[in-house]
Amino acid sequence: MIFATVGSTQIPFERFVRALETLPGEQLLVQHGPVEPPAGAARTNAFMQFPQMIESMEAADVVVCHAGAGSILCALRAGHTPVVVPRLKRYEETVDDHQVEFSRALAAEGKVIAVEDLDDLPAAVKSAPPRCSAAERSGLLPIQAAVREALHAAPSLN
Repeated sequence: MIFATVGSTQIPFERFVRALETLPGEQLLVQHGPVEPPAGAARTNAFMQFPQMIESMEAADVVVCHAGAGSILCALRAGHTPVVVPRLKRYEETVDDHQVEFSRALAAEGKVIAVEDLDDLPAAVKSAPPRCSAAERSGLLPIQAAVREALHAAPSLN
């Protein structure tokens, strides 16, 4: 599944939502905000509660989102290298181009796949690496993760 989100803002991100129509619709779950949902998407919601957003990211194979800090951090925490599309001032999608700067900086560190030209979106989605496991996200070796899990599952001695 591909989960796409425009974030929680009321500012439309029409350009992004229309670009989602170039992705396999049967795989798409889209939180589209105050614009019409993308044609062909399997499931859509204008807005989602935060727990539902996190649940969708956890279930997704790929996360595609605007370049907002909250959405990116949630996707990273869920083990994704998110595909991010910055909102642009020239289209009145945001007040300035801070999302461009942010996405470029994170892309330079390999944390995100930044997409500024929406014609590149399908290739960027295909290039997204598989989601990391919880153990990989924790930075623990497999044996460390197993010991940690066993300790947390053990009944208290008190």
